[in-house]
Amino acid sequence: EKSVTMAMDFRLFTHNEEVFMNIRQSFNRALLGAVCGALLLVSPASAAEKKIVMRYSHSSSAMVKEPHHAAALDFKNYVEKATNGKVDVQIYPGSQLGGEERSFQDIQQGVIQIASLAVNNVTVFSPSMGVFDLPYMFTNYEDCYKLIDQNWDEINKRMIAESGNMAVGWLVQGFRVLSNSKRPINTIEDLKGLKIRVPNNPIMIATFRAWGGEPAPMAWDETFNALQQKVVDGQENPYPVFASNKFEEVQKYITEPHYKLWTGPVVVNVDWLRSLPADVQQAIIEAGHETTVEMRALLDKQESASREFLKEKGMVFCGVPTDEDEWMKRAVSIWPQFYPQIKNLEIVEAFMKTLGRQLPR
Repeated sequence: EKSVTMAMDFRLFTHNEEVFMNIRQSFNRALLGAVCGALLLVSPASAAEKKIVMRYSHSSSAMVKEPHHAAALDFKNYVEKATNGKVDVQIYPGSQLGGEERSFQDIQQGVIQIASLAVNNVTVFSPSMGVFDLPYMFTNYEDCYKLIDQNWDEINKRMIAESGNMAVGWLVQGFRVLSNSKRPINTIEDLKGLKIRVPNNPIMIATFRAWGGEPAPMAWDETFNALQQKVVDGQENPYPVFASNKFEEVQKYITEPHYKLWTGPVVVNVDWLRSLPADVQQAIIEAGHETTVEMRALLDKQESASREFLKEKGMVFCGVPTDEDEWMKRAVSIWPQFYPQIKNLEIVEAFMKTLGRQLPR
């Protein structure tokens, strides 16, 4: 534009049309040469086959045996192979891109494309997922697998309507064991007076209060330091998570109430997914399902290996509480107060029907 203006000024000064035309033609030839030169810098292959980048966030360590990271690696390998390299899955472990609630929001906003996270951190944005947080919803793995498999589409229908995100996979890491640094917990009375770190989830907080404990809601990335500094006495998480985060350095006793099975979706944004080529969409969905199956197969090995590791480190195992019936009775009694939060009881009723149980009233 500056060159054209200079040429026009020159024409006005000389009143010589021929001079102006020569200058304009020279300018156009130079511009065409510059554009052609720039295009030559971009190969036809790179212009036509720009990679689709998927930023994959999770909160656990970058250990191959750690469930979150193992799942991420499986997903990456499957998608990249199935798409012949059209998709580049970039894994960011250890909350490098922010905590789990933040990752769910970032997927909604298109900042990242995929994350695996505990379902209790999804309920903030998709209240229906609170059904997974209800204590003693599952008492064994088979019920959980059956429920997810038979209700997968309905679960996604709810999550999409409430948040715009959907699950392409579901991870199960085991029942959340209860640890502390002060004393063995064998009965519900032993829990009194102990401050236990829990996620900032109303149902989990209410569960510990129903047991007479002192729940301390806290972000995951603050938990180890809080245990180390005795700000809290204990925490609850599955064995693989416990072992991979070195909690044996700051905890002594482990008790095994089967009140909550750690479940977590592998989440993408539905609009983003639908914007992709059909073959890429299919690869992502298939990868999520394959990862789900692989993680289930690995769970027993991961739990056994974690227990053995923790025993070697001197952890004291208290087993299942001798009065777990009382733990269950008190925990299930809080269900009705959270029905309004879940909002639509149809999904709770669907879960109960799948499990062959009655809805607590």
